[in-house]
Amino acid sequence: MKELKSVPQKHILVCVNERENEDCCKNVGGEQIYLKLKQYVNANGLVGRVWITRVKCLGFCNNVGTTITIYPECKWFTEVKEEDLNKITEYILK
Repeated sequence: MKELKSVPQKHILVCVNERENEDCCKNVGGEQIYLKLKQYVNANGLVGRVWITRVKCLGFCNNVGTTITIYPECKWFTEVKEEDLNKITEYILK
């Protein structure tokens, strides 16, 4: 086992889970939100300091928007839509 000496300042998990015939984050734009957050990190020189990771179910399935969590703050957001991304990027810059 090897311990990492350098870790990101923030790690953002974006649900992109897909469920057949059920509410799921993939059906409400999870993948698009993930890609937009990745683009934001790249465009603002935050690569390496902010990690954006696609994950499967975070347990808050709905038919409105995806679920996102931000560490180390342990902030959770559900029903996130593309128009909410400005609020998420505020947390990235804190």
